[in-house]
Amino acid sequence: MTRLFTSKFAVIGMLTLLFMIALAMLSNLVRERQQYNDNVMSDIGQDYVHPQLILTPFIVIPTSTSQPCSNDQNKTCLYTKDVIINPSHSSWTNQLTVSNDNFKRGIYKAITYTDAVAIKGNFAIPAQLSDASFFQGYSPNATHVVHWDKATIRLSISDLRGLTNQPVMTLNQQKVVFNFPRADRPNRLAMTYTEAPIVINPQAQNLDFALDFELNGMSSLAVIPVGNDMSMSVDANWAHPSFYGASLPQKNIQANRFHATWQNTYIANQNAERLNACMSNGNQPSCDMLKVPENSVFAVKLINAVDTYTMSDRTIKYALLFLMITFGTFFLFEVLKKLRIHPMQYTLVAAALGVFYLLLLSFSEHVGFAVAYLGSSAACVLLISFYVYHVLKGLGRTLLLTTILSAMYASMYVILQSEDLTLILGSILVFVLIAVMMFLTRKVDWYELSTSSKNP
Repeated sequence: MTRLFTSKFAVIGMLTLLFMIALAMLSNLVRERQQYNDNVMSDIGQDYVHPQLILTPFIVIPTSTSQPCSNDQNKTCLYTKDVIINPSHSSWTNQLTVSNDNFKRGIYKAITYTDAVAIKGNFAIPAQLSDASFFQGYSPNATHVVHWDKATIRLSISDLRGLTNQPVMTLNQQKVVFNFPRADRPNRLAMTYTEAPIVINPQAQNLDFALDFELNGMSSLAVIPVGNDMSMSVDANWAHPSFYGASLPQKNIQANRFHATWQNTYIANQNAERLNACMSNGNQPSCDMLKVPENSVFAVKLINAVDTYTMSDRTIKYALLFLMITFGTFFLFEVLKKLRIHPMQYTLVAAALGVFYLLLLSFSEHVGFAVAYLGSSAACVLLISFYVYHVLKGLGRTLLLTTILSAMYASMYVILQSEDLTLILGSILVFVLIAVMMFLTRKVDWYELSTSSKNP
């Protein structure tokens, strides 16, 4: 029996190693399918619209300064500079209408949305803008001109294809309509925008504004807050948001919708400083607003209730435990019931356990994870039960193994659904299994088994 046990352990070890290699291949397959899904979403974004990033609207006022040239005092040089005026405060309301049925590519569906944006706020015009003290770094006898008649208000959006119509703003009871800028205009932020000419009274100190527009997007919405004070709210008919960034919102997630509100004065002021530096320093790499850090935005990503590929990958992590439980059950039958189970029978059962993960991945892409899990686990349990009925030579033993397998699959599904408790539930499961194994073999005299094998 000693030699038999040794050879049996060697066979089980070899089968386990082969099983681990197969699991590694399955994990690679899951990643490949995930990458293919991401590529399809990217293709849909190329054809329709990308995830949207919006920059808070701001006013651009051109100025010019004339002064003697530094290299020739007899000549006059002209210097231009854009003065940026950010909102002193603004309040955003975003009403998202979300759907995952509008754009499909094969079995893959893109989550898209239409955002009804309503912004209200105020611009405070610096009183010293008309004074020479506002312009620093020039000679004392320089002449400064503020071109109030050329002022514009700019709204930067990462993908302008998402605009259903040009935005319309009410500025101090004056209606202004945005238009796309000329292609030859320099873009210091490397972010597409639409703008509108505005009329500013130099004597005015405050400009109240209201801006409404609709914007289509895909997968996620992010806003770069700018100004002294900005708040934003999002309402959506989607129950599975994923918020990111350093400023997380107050949120209320219900069965079929969510509501979230953001307010962070520090981030809005920090972005205002960055914007002013970008507009005054020219088109430098650091001024690419599309690459703004995630901790500088108010953002939400719209995700699926159950990520098929993430759940499949998490399921594979428990595959080795399932194999050891099944092999351990077989081994106990050999020890306690004096059965002889051939290595080929171990191999076929291991293959049936392994094909479960392939079935799960392939079917979950079409029918969803829950249905695929139920069908795949039921098929594998029935297949193994049918096979081991002849191996274990008894209906009672077969029903016992069937119960064990069913309990394992049910337990794993509960663990997978309890994302926050995955580790503790998995640890408890392993502990219980070891305790059961110890309980069942507590009276086994392994030396007696070895002696009885020599004297059958």
